[in-house]
Amino acid sequence: MGLDIDFAFEVGDQEKHQVVFHWGQVFGRVRITVDDVEVVEHTRPKMLASTVRREFVFSVGQHEVHDVVIEKISRRFLGGARKQKCQAFVDGKLVGEYPAS
Repeated sequence: MGLDIDFAFEVGDQEKHQVVFHWGQVFGRVRITVDDVEVVEHTRPKMLASTVRREFVFSVGQHEVHDVVIEKISRRFLGGARKQKCQAFVDGKLVGEYPAS
């Protein structure tokens, strides 16, 4: 469906990792993988229980560790039917906004 948000970005300088994010907005499913290994899977428990702002926080890397935060920003009213926004941060620095503004 056209309302889903999918993006990927690379983390690391010497130790490279691929972070992939999927948010199926209609049913509220979030899936995050690092190097094809799932690190987060979250499904909104109730259609009316959406939060306005949700953060997913995890670390990436073994020897070169980076803190990753992906923030999804929802609108409560008809949130599943409206285009939403995500921001990705690595070590506190914004690395992308999706969809791009």
